[in-house]
Amino acid sequence: MKRSPARISALPAVLAGIMVALGGLPAHAAEDGELKIGGALRARYDYRDYGDKVSKLSFDTFRIDVNYDSSTVFGSAQYRFYGSAYPYDYTREIGRINFPSWAWLGYKFGQDTRVVAGINQVPFGLLPYVSSTFYQSLVNVVGLEDVHNLGAKVQHKFGPLDVQVGYYPKDGGDWTGTSRDGNRYSVNVVKADSYVTGGSDNKERDLFVGRVAYKFEHGKEASSELGVSALRSTLRNEDTDDDGSRKAYALHYGGKFGALGVLAEVGRQNMSPKNPAVTGNDTVTFGAYDGSFNVASKSKFYSAEVSYALPGTYGPVSGITPYLNYSVVTKDKSGYKDSQRIIAGAHFSAGPLFIYTEMRWGRNDPYTGDYVSGAAAGGEDKWKKAFYANIGYYF
Repeated sequence: MKRSPARISALPAVLAGIMVALGGLPAHAAEDGELKIGGALRARYDYRDYGDKVSKLSFDTFRIDVNYDSSTVFGSAQYRFYGSAYPYDYTREIGRINFPSWAWLGYKFGQDTRVVAGINQVPFGLLPYVSSTFYQSLVNVVGLEDVHNLGAKVQHKFGPLDVQVGYYPKDGGDWTGTSRDGNRYSVNVVKADSYVTGGSDNKERDLFVGRVAYKFEHGKEASSELGVSALRSTLRNEDTDDDGSRKAYALHYGGKFGALGVLAEVGRQNMSPKNPAVTGNDTVTFGAYDGSFNVASKSKFYSAEVSYALPGTYGPVSGITPYLNYSVVTKDKSGYKDSQRIIAGAHFSAGPLFIYTEMRWGRNDPYTGDYVSGAAAGGEDKWKKAFYANIGYYF
C-alpha cells in the first residue's frame, strides 16, 4: 500500500485548538463550565473461520477525549490511535494509524437552539447510531451511519419536534496511515487504494442535510421517535474533473419501552458519479480505518434491531444488554448481489471495564470476508461468520 505523509502532529494541533478555544471563552461561560479530559485503552479478541483463519487477542485502540459544557458553550474532541496489532499488524508501531473521530465547538441559544461547527456528526437517520452493536450496521458501510464531516449544523426543538439542518463543505479529512485516502474514522467517499479493482477517485463536497424527528411519550418509561432525513452532495471526480451527485433519504424509528429497545431505519442512496469510462458509474469507492472498498452507486438499505437491558448485577457484572441486529443493502444494478449482516451480541460492565461481545454473520459484507467488492457487485455470496469481543478501560 502507498504510505500517506505522516500527520501525527495533527493530534496536538486538534486538541490544542480545542483547548485554546475553550480557554478563550467569555467569562460567564468559563465560570459555570466543566472541562473533562479522559480517554480509553481497549483490547480485542477476534475469531473467524473463513479465509486465513484467525484467533487473536490484540491491542485495539488508545484514544483521548476532551469534553466541555457550560450554560452557553459546549464542545467535544476525540482522537484515536491504532497499529502494530491485528488487523493492523502490517504496521510496526502503535500510533502508525491515527485520526480524530470528531472535534467541534457549539453555542446554545437558549434552551431550544444549538449551533455546532467543526468535525461533527452529520444529522442523518437514527442518532447517534443506527444500532447498538460495536461493528454497527451495513448503513455504516454505505456511509450513512456515524459520519462526522467538517461543517456546521443548527438544531432547534419545537417541543417534541426536533429539526436539524447542516452544511458540510468537506468530509472528515484524510489523516495518518498507510491508505491512499482512507485514514479516517468516518466512512466517506475516498480515492481508491491500488488494490481496489475498479476503484474510483472521488471527493465529496458541499453536503446539505436535513433531519426532522418527532418524539412521542407513551408513559413514564416509554417513548418513541419517528423521523425523516435527506441529504445531497457533489461528487468531484479527480480523474475527469467532472461533478456528479449523491442523494440519500431515510425514514427511522427508535423506541424505548422500559428495558426493551427497538431501532429501525429504511432508506435509499442514489449516487451519480462522473467516473472515467474505463471505471464506469455503477460503483463509488468509500473508505475508513486505513482502507477502501467499492459501494454500489444505487441501492436501498434496511436495518432493524431489538435489545433488552437486563436488571440487576451478577457479581462484578452489571448493565447486561443483549441485542440482535439485521441489516441489508439491496442494489439496483442487475447481477449485483445483496449485502446482508446479522449481529447477535451483548454489552456490559465488569468492574472498571466495558465489554462488547458479538457473533457476526455476513454475506457479501466488506467486514466479513468480502472487503473490496462485497458492498458493490458482491463477493462469494456465501454466509461467513466471525466472533468479536472488545474490552475497554475508560478513564
